[in-house]
Amino acid sequence: MRKLLSIAALLAVWETAARLSPVPRQLFPPFTNVLVALWSLLLSGQLLENYLITLARTVSGFILGAGLGVLIGLALVYRKLAYETLYPVVTLLYAIPAVAWIPLFMIWVGLNEALPISVVFMCSFAPMVYITLTGARKVEDDVIKVARTLGANDLKIVTTILFPQALPSILSGLKVEAGMAWRSCFVAEMVAMSSGLGFIAMEAESILRVDIILAVILVLAISNYLFQELFEKIEVSILRRWGISK
Repeated sequence: MRKLLSIAALLAVWETAARLSPVPRQLFPPFTNVLVALWSLLLSGQLLENYLITLARTVSGFILGAGLGVLIGLALVYRKLAYETLYPVVTLLYAIPAVAWIPLFMIWVGLNEALPISVVFMCSFAPMVYITLTGARKVEDDVIKVARTLGANDLKIVTTILFPQALPSILSGLKVEAGMAWRSCFVAEMVAMSSGLGFIAMEAESILRVDIILAVILVLAISNYLFQELFEKIEVSILRRWGISK
């Protein structure tokens, strides 16, 4: 309830400030005007069509990047050779902003669906490696040695010791990286695509429709919020089931 009240208060401040401001409403529209623009986009079918495109791109790139990041992170902890070989590469990739890959991907993969998915992948991969590595490193070497002595194979050690130990960090990381994935996809669509929420925003910018731009940003913000809530519920459910939290 408090979350809804805080959001309602923010929207009320927006509405009041826009109506009292000397700035023309074309440049700073009230929240109600943005809702009208949003409703118009919904009725035309343009919003739903492009939203589903952005959603598919974001989810695809996020699953691929985060999934591989978790696997590599576990490998870095468990195998010294993997750590010495891959960690420097991951460190270099982590320092590069995801959107910096857009010009290269425009050349390498072209202006197609692979471009935003690749950008989201790069956005999610390296951070999840670090997050998984940090969480799994809490396991002491003696614990792994004891598990081996008791007959546990490599897969058993990874799935029953390293992964559960890293799970809280992984789930927290997924919540953060989900928002980054939405933003990265949005920017890629603005720069290089002819569909998606980012494309709608760029089209609106060309005809000075600030209300449409804000409507699209509002949809993006709500989507990120819903993703955060979803991962929060998944995190609580899994951690309780695994006995990690109450």
